[in-house]
Amino acid sequence: MKKTIYLLFAFCLFACTAAWGQQLQRRPFLGVQVSPVTDSLAAANRLSGTQGAFVRRVIPNSTAAALKLQVGDVIVRVNGTPINNYMDVPAMARQFRTGEFVTLDLNRKGKQTTVKGKVQPMPFETDPNAEVRYGEVPLPDNRYARSILKKLKGKGRFPTIFFVQGYGCSSLDNLPAEDPQRQLIDGLVARGYAVFRMDKPGSGDSQGSKPCTEIGYQEELEAFTAGLKLLKQDPAVDPENVFLFGHSLGGNTAPLMAAQEKVKGLMVYGITGKPWFEYLLEVYRDQRTLLGADYVQVDQDMRTVVPLLYEFMILKKTPEELAKNPAYRTALENIMDYDGQGHLYGRHYTFLQDLQDLPMSQAWRDANAYTLAIYGEADVAALDPSGAQLVVNLVNSYHPGKATFELLPRTDHGFMEVGTMQEHVKRRGSAEESTFRPRFNQKLVELVDTWMKDKIKRA
Repeated sequence: MKKTIYLLFAFCLFACTAAWGQQLQRRPFLGVQVSPVTDSLAAANRLSGTQGAFVRRVIPNSTAAALKLQVGDVIVRVNGTPINNYMDVPAMARQFRTGEFVTLDLNRKGKQTTVKGKVQPMPFETDPNAEVRYGEVPLPDNRYARSILKKLKGKGRFPTIFFVQGYGCSSLDNLPAEDPQRQLIDGLVARGYAVFRMDKPGSGDSQGSKPCTEIGYQEELEAFTAGLKLLKQDPAVDPENVFLFGHSLGGNTAPLMAAQEKVKGLMVYGITGKPWFEYLLEVYRDQRTLLGADYVQVDQDMRTVVPLLYEFMILKKTPEELAKNPAYRTALENIMDYDGQGHLYGRHYTFLQDLQDLPMSQAWRDANAYTLAIYGEADVAALDPSGAQLVVNLVNSYHPGKATFELLPRTDHGFMEVGTMQEHVKRRGSAEESTFRPRFNQKLVELVDTWMKDKIKRA
């Protein structure tokens, strides 16, 4: 039975507009957010098994919308190819070509159905109140990553925020208006900041790289650092007031970037301040008991999980090697989403192994930037405030007075108001969960704006 584990990541697919990139073309746009088919989802939707990809959202003006996909559909085949793991869908969607025909076989409320139609291109993001400028970040070996700068209309140099996304390979291009990342970006633009974002190599419009799911962490970090260097040269950006906002795993990436390319300040949300081996141990023990798992069963499971994680994260054994142990294989498949093809949690296994070796304390020291570490009160993925507080203590030990901790009440890992941690956990799996509609916490915008204004005034 698969166990739901909440790590520092999530997966999804997704005025004037100026395109100043010359190499990149608009990609085909499937336009669905998908997740694994868990045992509970299979039972609730009268499915015969857990194969396929569960449709959680259909994005307007997309191929999925044109094909009339519905939330709750399970995609079981794409162009006749079975979907064994939900991440097969974004991988296959990257091979689509705009204008060609696509066939999706679905399980819809227990019944089989097929939809067909033409692949639609990703529309450009527009905003009647802002300028949305599309560009690209040149990378070595003739590779390019899509970038987007959004700001109020008009000339001048703007204090600028580089939004650094987390673990997944989702594109940040033309996010739905209700997406909490989009609401954070738009809220900050409305307060007078320019906000920069870029897609990872191998995702979105980006070209020349292997698919994002196949690259290692260092390639991702190098791309973001190249984007930061390019951003600081933009005539619309005030180079003396560039800030990074790192969400989730992006909170680890941000100080590594800033250690190489100096910035005024770092803001991080929902992070772990510990090495990833230690963080994963806490996830598999503390998070599971927080979510209601039996303590005795967790103790028994950890007898397998601890040596498995040590051999994987520290000794750098491959999943294929580890899966030769039947107990390890069960754990890999049930709690680490192992697909039998070298992927864990939708990324190549080397990506996770890279995370263990990051020199995080050194990066925070060398960044020497004003730091705001935020923890959402109901952030199950980050577990508790200790990760953010650890970062604050670390920075202040080298640069006294430069780091601040803030607790954002009633807010989860995705910036949504969900109540206290206890209310959030209690709601999970209950009848209330299906009708509860969380909303983006606008207080995050106010918190960031107030902190940035104070730091901008300082030399």
